[in-house]
Amino acid sequence: MPDRTIYLPEALAAEVRATLTDMNISAVCQAALRARLALKRIDGYQRVVLYDGKREHDIAFQGHKIGSSEKGDAWLTPKGVIAVYDHREQELRTYDEYDAFADDERIDNWLRADVADALGEKYVKELDI
Repeated sequence: MPDRTIYLPEALAAEVRATLTDMNISAVCQAALRARLALKRIDGYQRVVLYDGKREHDIAFQGHKIGSSEKGDAWLTPKGVIAVYDHREQELRTYDEYDAFADDERIDNWLRADVADALGEKYVKELDI
């Protein structure tokens, strides 16, 4: 497939050039489009109720489970947010973008791989060799 061009309004293009000079805009656009496509593929959201240890009460949200490991579970919400519940900490963390999720060192590799697969992202396990 040949490369495609994305057109931006002049004001947005100027802001991007001024602010995001060292960012790979093509990669950002690709990630956003992949996340949006993942939303289209996933349906069947359900109500998730979890205990929040910090707040000491239950919390609830709508989500579709996209990953699970011994340490935690992950859901994709209807708004495209990745919600991760840490079983040990009894804590819910949310990520607006896949990259923020993938970069969080608290996420174990099993969960990272499950979520990457569910969202159509490429997962690469980093080796410390």
